[in-house]
Amino acid sequence: MPGNEQEYKYWGKLARTFHEDALYVVSPDVYQEVRRWLQNQFEVTDTALELGCGTGFFSGIIADRVKHLTATDFALEMIEQANKNLSQFSNVEVQKADSYDTSFADNVFDAILLANLLHIVENPVAVLKGSHRVLQSDGRIVIVDATGHGMSFFKKMGLVVRYLRRFGKSPLRNRSFSPDELAAMVKEAGFAVEESILIGKNAKAVCLRGRKIG
Repeated sequence: MPGNEQEYKYWGKLARTFHEDALYVVSPDVYQEVRRWLQNQFEVTDTALELGCGTGFFSGIIADRVKHLTATDFALEMIEQANKNLSQFSNVEVQKADSYDTSFADNVFDAILLANLLHIVENPVAVLKGSHRVLQSDGRIVIVDATGHGMSFFKKMGLVVRYLRRFGKSPLRNRSFSPDELAAMVKEAGFAVEESILIGKNAKAVCLRGRKIG
């Protein structure tokens, strides 16, 4: 199930200032907490994949923690920015790929990163099942997903206003998953969940680590 052209255009036009806009919408503080958590989820021997890498912000956090990283996105404008932002890493390759329907072979990667992807796609479980296919046996899935779960009504409204101000109306309904909801989807896709936590004070994110079964 590839993404549709409307999605491509929406995300592509945001590429030039995407990272700065994302920091404005969410919070630099929660990204610092995410950074600290992410840096402990990967191993120097990992051949890793990131789906929906955007402009490469999260790719840059883990690049020096893995042996090789393939960072992918479906929007050409995002790929162009990611190539610029990640040019200093010799172990990173940026490619065009659809998170629903990648062309990677089965059982290739040691670890997969999905950062701020699942809450914006139409069928998160399909993306997770695709990730399961390309992971090696006992491979790890690492997920970071911004959420309104655990936020007060007024903080949620502030988040929505900031999002609309910078990004405009999304072609798909953005969702907010709790740690339990995200864990349930990951289990449905064939993973064992090792950790699923909510981090952040003002803004929130769910951080999850799972492992492939079978």
